[in-house]
Amino acid sequence: MATLLLRDAQCVATMDGERRELRGASIFIRGHRVEAIGPAAELPQAADAVIDARGHLVVPGLVNTHHHMYQSLTRAVPGVQDAELFAWLQGLYPVWAGLTPEMVRVSTQVAMAELLLSGCTTSSDHLYIYPNGVRLVQCSMLGGINKSDAFWRRARRKPQR
Repeated sequence: MATLLLRDAQCVATMDGERRELRGASIFIRGHRVEAIGPAAELPQAADAVIDARGHLVVPGLVNTHHHMYQSLTRAVPGVQDAELFAWLQGLYPVWAGLTPEMVRVSTQVAMAELLLSGCTTSSDHLYIYPNGVRLVQCSMLGGINKSDAFWRRARRKPQR
């Protein structure tokens, strides 16, 4: 299993029950699990990948519990940018009705990249429209961002009209 070492962080915010802040700490990860957090001198000094975290604060990933990832493609449509909710929905539903599986796949990649860049590592996508054979398949953000082609595919049913 691959290992990752975040080495010598200025501070690691553990967010544990005691809300400890560890100075000069490292984090050792094996696979997708944190195996050890503690003083840099007490943790392994090598791993498959090492990130020099000196001068950085390390915090747990943020969680976004409500997202509409396909909307990342339509956030700049001029006719609805300043519209109230109902007018916004009326303006965008016809656009969303024309989305293809490829558009949903790309919009999901864009949304996941934006979330990761802002520190969010977990998100729940509320895809409530399924135009033209789009279907949702569960994937992880960190795994899905690199392998999204394996997770998004055309459904075996007739497109909705």
